[in-house]
Amino acid sequence: MQPSLYPSNLNNVSLAKRDKTPPVLRPPEAKKRTDMSVESSEGHNGNEDEASLRAELQDTKSKMKVITTKINTMRKEKDQLQKENQSLQEEVHSLQASLRHMIPGFSNTSSSFPMLNELISKIHEFYKCECEDIFFDLLCPELSMKGIIYFFKTAFQRLTEVVDRYFKPTEELLKKTGCFGDIEGPLMNALRKSYQSTWKEILEKCIQADGMKRIAQEINGNLKLGEESEETQERIEEFLEKMGELLLCLYISDPTLKPNMEDIGSKVIYNPMKHEPLDGFIKAKEECIVVLPSVHKITVDGEVVTKALVLQVGYEVLN
Repeated sequence: MQPSLYPSNLNNVSLAKRDKTPPVLRPPEAKKRTDMSVESSEGHNGNEDEASLRAELQDTKSKMKVITTKINTMRKEKDQLQKENQSLQEEVHSLQASLRHMIPGFSNTSSSFPMLNELISKIHEFYKCECEDIFFDLLCPELSMKGIIYFFKTAFQRLTEVVDRYFKPTEELLKKTGCFGDIEGPLMNALRKSYQSTWKEILEKCIQADGMKRIAQEINGNLKLGEESEETQERIEEFLEKMGELLLCLYISDPTLKPNMEDIGSKVIYNPMKHEPLDGFIKAKEECIVVLPSVHKITVDGEVVTKALVLQVGYEVLN
């Protein structure tokens, strides 16, 4: 019976030994369990982050879809507005053509010649684009106020003389032939309408390249802009051609429009109703100098259609 009892006693002994294991040997198992719990916690947080990112991605996709839809809608609206705008432009041209036939004498006017409101807009555009560009790019960096005034005043005077030389001989001959003291009135209005019908052909004969070159050489011979380079010469000639075309249109416009050239370089008290700053800010009643002249209907004392561009008396040029 003893052999059968030995294994049982051995098992008891081994169990007793396991029960008496020192505590110092137990932490590895506890650590293992702790590591497993941490890993589980990290896995749990990772799942939350992934879910949050997925939700954010889905939200971004939804917003992008809304933005794309809005952009497509705006494109359609833009295309529709362009079509409507084109239709309106065609309607305006049709109304202008009808107007030309309704007004006596207006049917002679070329459809390409600008009507009064269009011509006034062209003056504004010329002042704000070509004149300001050449002022800031070419004149202001190199010239004093006196030189700037000389440039614009000489340009206006010489080109006005070119236009006058083209039309005055015919007008003087009409006065002499008809024994008229003055041809202003119905006769001159009829002439202007006739001029408007062929104004582009007149422009080619009146504002010629050789004439613009001579005026540019006269101006730059005194001012020495851009070291009198060929590029500067071409820039001035191009500016003069645009100014010459505008002055020709002002002359044959009905009613005629006249720039008050005598005011260029004169000192005036700033009046927002008559003047506009060429650069900077000018307060009311502040003293300033006229650089670009005002434009008036019929005479220089008539209604102002374009304000004069002015600079402060103490304006600091860049040179």
